[in-house]
Amino acid sequence: MGLTMAIATVGYANAATLGGITTRTLGAFSVSGGSSAPTVAGCDDFTGTNGVSLNARAATVAAPCANRTWTVHVGAWTIQSNRAAANATAAAVATQNVTASGASARVELTSLNTGSRSGGVVVSHNGTTTYLAAVAIDGSPDRTELRLVNAGVPTVLASANTPLATTNSIRLSRAGAAVTVQLDSSTVLSYTLSAANQTTLGTGTRPGIYSGNTNVRFDNFLTDRP
Repeated sequence: MGLTMAIATVGYANAATLGGITTRTLGAFSVSGGSSAPTVAGCDDFTGTNGVSLNARAATVAAPCANRTWTVHVGAWTIQSNRAAANATAAAVATQNVTASGASARVELTSLNTGSRSGGVVVSHNGTTTYLAAVAIDGSPDRTELRLVNAGVPTVLASANTPLATTNSIRLSRAGAAVTVQLDSSTVLSYTLSAANQTTLGTGTRPGIYSGNTNVRFDNFLTDRP
């Protein structure tokens, strides 16, 4: 499952399909294309022994991600059946040691679409409790939210009703003030950060994962920079 596929390659669509993610069999985590192709900055397939803590754990994929390690900021994250999982702590967050103020983060979510569960990705994390998050939420109706979390206090910047499946991919991209959220390669939210929003986020650069429920599982994490 996921990024351990020895010859998996992650690429990005052209302007006609902006934000779409494609895969093809060329080489582990190389990004082909011209000079405008994004650069893989971090990734993980979470392969490992059940119960091992995610904190200080190195990514289990080939270069350029093998030197990436995780920091758990909120909650207790472990490996469960070759996926990442958090305990029941609300708004559990873990990030990778990637420096990318302008970047996108993507992850696959499983076991999300029941019981008011939630999960997603974060970017621009400052290493403590301030970050930008895209969170998919099971509910009536299902929805996806863009949140600005300042010193642990969340503010919903935008929201869209988005039906969820057993497995979903969610992607959060930021380029300066421009933010987009994709669910299963379809853009569901576009937002422009205010000057105040950008000041709040400051120099935060770390990407990562977000969990609101102990049963949600995370796989195939990927972050890239332009």
